[in-house]
Amino acid sequence: MLYALLGIPAVVVGFVLLAMGPIGWFLAAFLGIAVLGAASVFGDDEEREGPARVNCPECGSRTEAGEACAYCGEPL
Repeated sequence: MLYALLGIPAVVVGFVLLAMGPIGWFLAAFLGIAVLGAASVFGDDEEREGPARVNCPECGSRTEAGEACAYCGEPL
């Protein structure tokens, strides 16, 4: 629903700006860059925390850090 509420007016504004000629093209590019910049500043860029993972020195599989490899059973 949010996409419809924000996306449809954004598309209409985009078409109007592109129909205005070179000044509208500049404004459309400026607004697009501003929206992308705001999304990168206010977006959620934090990595999701998960279990610590390491490569097994014996078989090379990616496994959770612990006492033994979950794949081959060798101690880590």
